[in-house]
Formats: sequence, C-alpha cells, structure tokens
Amino acid sequence: MWQSAFSFLQKIGKALMLPVSVLPVAGILLGVGSAKFTWLPETLSSVMAQSGGAIFGSLAIIFAIGVALGLTKNDGVSALAAVVGYVVLLATLGVMAKTLGVESKSLMGIDSIDTGVFGGIVIGGVAAGLFNRYYRIELPSYLGFFAGKRFVPIATAFAAIAIGILLSFVWPPIGRGIQAFSHWAAEGNPAMAFSLYGVIERLLLPFGLHHIWNVPFFFEVGSYLDPNTGKVITGEIQRYIAGDPTAGNMAGGYL
Repeated sequence: MWQSAFSFLQKIGKALMLPVSVLPVAGILLGVGSAKFTWLPETLSSVMAQSGGAIFGSLAIIFAIGVALGLTKNDGVSALAAVVGYVVLLATLGVMAKTLGVESKSLMGIDSIDTGVFGGIVIGGVAAGLFNRYYRIELPSYLGFFAGKRFVPIATAFAAIAIGILLSFVWPPIGRGIQAFSHWAAEGNPAMAFSLYGVIERLLLPFGLHHIWNVPFFFEVGSYLDPNTGKVITGEIQRYIAGDPTAGNMAGGYL
C-alpha cells in the first residue's frame, strides 16, 4: 500500500513539472516588461508585462491542462477534458457561492470561488483518471459517436459539478487556514516558518515529491495588494515579482 501511494505521489510530482516549466518565461516577460528599460519601446514593454501577467493569471487552468497531460502520456483529449472540467467547476462554484453567501470573484469571466491552482490540479487529476479509465469505453450503437475518448470530456463535466459542490463547502475553511498560516509566517514567526518549509522541502527532494510540497507555498500562501493594479495577489512567486517585501524567503530565498 505504501509503495503504491509513493508511486502515485511521484507521478503527481512529475506531472506538476510541466505547468511549472512555463513560469520562467512568465517571470521574464513580466520582469522585463515592468522594468521599463529606456532601450525598450514603451509599447513592447507593456505587451511583455501584460503577457507575463496573463500567464500568472491563468495558472489554474494551465495546471489543469499540465497535470492532465502529465498523467495520460500527453494525450490531447485529457487536456480538452481538463479545460471543460475547469470551466464547469468555476460555474458550479459561482452558483454555490451565491447560494451559500460565500465571497466570489471574477475568474475567466465567471463569478466563482477562487480555489487557485488547487482547483486546477484537482480537475486535471480527475480528467486524467477518467481518461485512463474510460478512453476505450464501448457504448450502445446509437451512442457510438460518444464512445471511447469522446466520452471523457462528458464524464469530466459531470464529475466537475460534484467536485464544485464539494469544494464550495470544503474550500472556505481551507482558505481561512491558508490566510492564518500566511499571517503567522509573515508576522508571527517567519524564521520558524521558513526553516520548517526548507527542511521538509529538502527531505522530499531525493524522492521527487518536493513539487507537491512547493505548490501551495509558491501559488497560494500569502496575499499582497498590488499598488499598480489594485488586485490582490497570492503565492510567493507572484507576490515577489509584484514587489511584496515579505515574499521570496521560502527555502532560504529561492527567488
């Protein structure tokens, strides 16, 4: 059982490497564009900054696609299923937010509960699991068009509804927990928080599981109000690039 769980976590860690690989280009575009170099035309600087910001703003769906591809040997149908599932998830969370009176925000043009990259990772994993299980499914002849791989996006959409309803109850307390930890890490005992993060990250490194550990810290922990855009930014990486003085200290200052 332990061997199976360890193998599964390693697969998840490897799958996370694909979406993480887009972060350098996003950081370069945003960093160079925001620097306003005199030798770089102003229009081009704005294009680069906006392009980098767009990538960071779309990390959830990027992770959904990347995880789905990473767990299905790069089959494009799983990526399509992940996109369908993520959009359905946002819509479901939006409806549940109104029903439960939970705070929502606009994500991809849909008012929804912001689950960050966590929602994308979950949907990507679900899309991959459904693909691996049903990509050879056979249906009655009158439903033959939807057999095989075409069935996967349909199944993912219905699964996303169930996941969205569940997350609407589960995520708000998780979000409050992340905020409480962020406050403790930034103002309560930052030395202890950074040391704890770094020790565990290094212990997981030889097993290839550090990518799983890094995700919530890099993309969810902390919040910073960007004075330039007025938007609240979360995660060590995005806060650091936006100029948050409390960001970038995890694991001895990776950034």
